[in-house]
Amino acid sequence: MATARQPDPVFCLRCGPDVPLSTDDRQPDSLRCPVCGTPAERSRLPLFVVAGASGAGKTATITELRRRLPSCDVFDVDLTLHIAALGWEIWRNTWLQLAGAIGLNGRSTVLCGTFQPDQLAELPARVLVGAIHFCLLDASDEIIAARLQARPGWRGHTERSIQEQTAFAAQLRADIAPQFDTGALTVAETAAAVAAWVDEFLDSYRGA
Repeated sequence: MATARQPDPVFCLRCGPDVPLSTDDRQPDSLRCPVCGTPAERSRLPLFVVAGASGAGKTATITELRRRLPSCDVFDVDLTLHIAALGWEIWRNTWLQLAGAIGLNGRSTVLCGTFQPDQLAELPARVLVGAIHFCLLDASDEIIAARLQARPGWRGHTERSIQEQTAFAAQLRADIAPQFDTGALTVAETAAAVAAWVDEFLDSYRGA
């Protein structure tokens, strides 16, 4: 990977990259340039992250999750993994930028991937989205290991990488709730549970 750099701030398109936008207390749905006063619209829709270690069942669930959440845009974050060559924070920040733009179209974004809450909280583009809600897809260490071992050889899973993923799964279990056990639930049941979780938040937002 090339030398990583930090993501750029959300800046005023009139004044340039040296002038980051600030939150506007008078208009919660806007950012404002502190120099020229130009406002910039931002989304207040929630962003949803379906997290999980490799082998937890994220990819298997995406197609069914899209079907059950027609009012949301659902993505596998690995779709833009090539951007991580510029730096992991730039990659994550890019997803927040995209989610913010999608929110301006009136749709919430669901990201399925290995993001963790503290990895998004301090990014510059965090101001472009509303509340961020995490849930976790999980399975036992034995099931995760078996799934990774069954993957094609080009995926490059070794005993060491499998141990790293089960350790990562344990870390996520300690940090994220709610959790959905893909070892006990079918793909359809998992997607239904996640969709119900998303819809509950969206119903609350629409009723606010």
